[in-house]
Amino acid sequence: MDLELIIESLTSDVAQVAPTLKQIAETVIEESISEYPVFIASQELVNIGKPIFTQEEFPLNWFFRVSILEDFMKREIVLGDKLQQFKKTYGDPMERACIFVVTPDVAQFVFVPYEGLEE
Repeated sequence: MDLELIIESLTSDVAQVAPTLKQIAETVIEESISEYPVFIASQELVNIGKPIFTQEEFPLNWFFRVSILEDFMKREIVLGDKLQQFKKTYGDPMERACIFVVTPDVAQFVFVPYEGLEE
């Protein structure tokens, strides 16, 4: 599956859960867990972050989990010398979601504004 099809499929699911993702991000930041929440969207279960939704709650094509930038650094997915660039690309975590997209062929960060995500 090429990246364009992945993004199209993911966008449909994210539109259904965007308000909840934003609420989770705000909680992570407000409770000083991290300034940079990271969501993981995968087509198969992955061993990073904590699950957010069950298939019973939302009929989604993707599995969603939540983690934090610090965990991605510990796992060396985001390297220290790339940290400032990552934060700059992320922008304002209260305005944009950081989604780590994982498929059998792709593992990539996608940054999307919350505004306009809701259907």
